[in-house]
Amino acid sequence: MTKTVKYRSLRARLVLFFSTTILCSPGSFATNGPQSVEAPESLAVAITIDSEHLIELYQSVPDLKIIDSRHHEDHTQGYIETSMNLPLQKTNCNSLSRLARSKDQAIVFYCNGSSADASISAIQIASACGYKRLFWFRGGFVEWQDKDYPYLIE
Repeated sequence: MTKTVKYRSLRARLVLFFSTTILCSPGSFATNGPQSVEAPESLAVAITIDSEHLIELYQSVPDLKIIDSRHHEDHTQGYIETSMNLPLQKTNCNSLSRLARSKDQAIVFYCNGSSADASISAIQIASACGYKRLFWFRGGFVEWQDKDYPYLIE
């Protein structure tokens, strides 16, 4: 049996969920920047973030786009609310332009985790297409689940 988790909004859920946890204020992201994990050399075009920084970005960056680079089958088993599924095989300049019209649009890419290559390759494609504000959620959906953060299932 498939279960769909529904909430009013991701913002309301996250505020409620994190009201008892210690997080940096949303403004601190802009002043201090994310504490990035060392990314592979081929990912120099993106800022590496963790789940807490993804939440901070969501709260502080208007129109943030979150792209799930996993296969559609993986996406239906669970995904971060508001993320859009764009499997690596379908990632190109045209498909990206439908999701993020401006080359200055902040875009977060994730897949199953740091050992998965889909989000890394998707970021390289986005960079080649001219997108400049790219973020890599290195731990991906695995980290999100491990931290017991809310997600949706189709």
